[in-house]
Amino acid sequence: MGIASKWLVLASVAMGAALAAGFTATAQEGPAGSTSGAEAQMSFEQEANLTPQEQLGWADEKYDVIVQTQEYASRLLASARQEDRPDIVRINCLNNKLMEINAQIQSFDDRRTSLREAINLNDEDRRRHEYRVLVVVYQKIQTLRMEVEQCIGSTGPVGDGADVTVIRDPGLTPEDLTDLDIPDLMLDRPPHASPTI
Repeated sequence: MGIASKWLVLASVAMGAALAAGFTATAQEGPAGSTSGAEAQMSFEQEANLTPQEQLGWADEKYDVIVQTQEYASRLLASARQEDRPDIVRINCLNNKLMEINAQIQSFDDRRTSLREAINLNDEDRRRHEYRVLVVVYQKIQTLRMEVEQCIGSTGPVGDGADVTVIRDPGLTPEDLTDLDIPDLMLDRPPHASPTI
């Protein structure tokens, strides 16, 4: 098996794992600009019907979306750093997600360039491969956007402010049965298994 075949197998496995994660993680409508697992599956199914120019158009359109995701994460990080009492955990979380987004955007841009090259060279296998990788990277960036929103979390009080009332049943015994006095037992030591010891 050649190196190119190994990469194709690895990309296919990653694509399958990403699709499986996408179907379970995005069952509901996600945040603005996010994609669902069904949309990604549709992208793979429509791939056979897309012309090379349509695939390139999709990549250019999604590049704009992922740059907006990067800008969104940058704004949140800047805002978190400017708070009166900065939350270090939130800042670290946002910073880590922004670094991951930047790396994925670089990967997306490199793959988009490779897709253009494959189209110019009329290399159908490479074009399909690059398009599939672009879809997987796009899904990863959308997952990172959701993780960025999880970094924000809730800054308000925990819960909805509801009061908890505990009512003790008067029929229960008044003594605490979890603290019982257990006498020490005198245990005999068992005999040796061999009389020569």
